[in-house]
Amino acid sequence: MKSMLPALLGILLATTANAANDSHLLATFPQIELALNAGKQVGVMVDLSLCTPANADTPPTKTRGGLRIDGYRITSDGTLAFADQHFTIDRDGKPILQFLRYQIRLDGDAELTMVVFNMPSYERKGTSLAYKCAISHGLSFFAPQ
Repeated sequence: MKSMLPALLGILLATTANAANDSHLLATFPQIELALNAGKQVGVMVDLSLCTPANADTPPTKTRGGLRIDGYRITSDGTLAFADQHFTIDRDGKPILQFLRYQIRLDGDAELTMVVFNMPSYERKGTSLAYKCAISHGLSFFAPQ
């Protein structure tokens, strides 16, 4: 069994390296827009420790995560907008619905806004949280090569 461990670790490392090599960083708004308009699956990695709170109600955080952009729109001013929603539970174990809205501007600046609703009432829970980020600084975009 011990002799299999190095082989399994090697396979895991090779798989991780191949996954990283199969996609590339989209570092500018035009690259992101081109990938989306070409129908590529664009992934977003979020690191809120690199972002700044956009209002007094928003605390700093070290939260990180990611998603794939399913639907998006580009508004007349050039803003790329997309959203994510998911059911989860709060710290008290009660069900909530969390909405995250992303707005990416042509200059690379971005804002992430989060709104939470209690379930099943859909009553808003707390205030909206908002963070100011930027492409490659808090928000990193990736697409297959």
